This record gives sequence, C-alpha cells and structure tokens, in this order.
Amino acid sequence: MRYFFVIITSIILASCSNKLETIQSIMASDTIPVLYSKNFFLKRTDSGRVVLIAKAPVVKYMVNTHDTITLFPQGIQVETFSDFPIVENKISANFAKHYGSKDLWEAKNNVVAINYKGDTLYTELLYWDEKRKIIFSNKFCKIITEDGLLIGKNGFEADESLTRWKVINTQGTVNVKDE
Repeated sequence: MRYFFVIITSIILASCSNKLETIQSIMASDTIPVLYSKNFFLKRTDSGRVVLIAKAPVVKYMVNTHDTITLFPQGIQVETFSDFPIVENKISANFAKHYGSKDLWEAKNNVVAINYKGDTLYTELLYWDEKRKIIFSNKFCKIITEDGLLIGKNGFEADESLTRWKVINTQGTVNVKDE
C-alpha cells in the first residue's frame, strides 16, 4: 500500500510540473497589462485651454524592461485644438500603439487624418515622432486636398500639423490656379 501511495504521488507531482520558460512567458510584464481601461476618454489641457481629446474603447498600458507601451487594440480617435472648440486635426485608426521611451506613435489599419483645411490622408500605417515633430509612413497613401488628389506609392512625410507634405513616388492630379 505504501508503494502504491508513493507511485500515485509521483505521477501527480510529475503531471503538475511546468517548464520555467512557460511560467515566465505567462507572467512576463509585456503580456499582462499593468493598467486596463474600457471606454477611455482623455481631455488634455494647457493653461486651462483644451488642446486634445482622445477616445478609445480599450486601452492597455504595459511595462517591460525596455519600454512602456500603451496599446489601443480596438482603435483610437484623437482631435487636437488650437482654439477649442475649433478642431485643428483629427486622426482615427483601428489600432494604435505608443512607445513611451521613444515618444513614438504607431497607428495602423484604416488610418484617416484630417487637418484644419480639410486635407484628408488615407493610409494603412502611420507613425508620429513626437520628438522630431513629424508624421510619416512607408506604405501607400492617398491625400485629398482642395487642389486635387495625391498618391504616395511609397508613403509620405509631413509636419505634425499635416500642412506640409512630402509624398514619395508621387502620382496624382493637382489643380493649378491660373494667375
């Protein structure tokens, strides 16, 4: 009876063991959010003036050894204001990620950005480098302005207000006003 008990205990203990790598991957901080929020709403002010409003269905904030990452897995909508309530820029995407140490945003999947003039950018991938104050992509983009349509087969680069464009491998139609 004693041998039977030892054999059963050994089998149970052996079947309950996990590899250290499996346990560490489950418990890794880059897979488990430190903060999780539903129906996220942010209103940023500067000297009492509203400068930004952001909305997202879900936000996950994660910390790992290399960076802090904020995920917007179900999309995000952002509006910036120079003189609230007049919208300066709008951007929306079906997915977004912010890298804290780099001050870099990545937006992808159905990205639409509109500036105060109504110029509209459509792309599947967009980066915003907050340090360099530029927005860019190396993916196909379409820009519709009051003067026409621009296609960037290999992406674009713009200032963060989306008013000065550099389109890469350009194609399109631009209307030129006769003076």
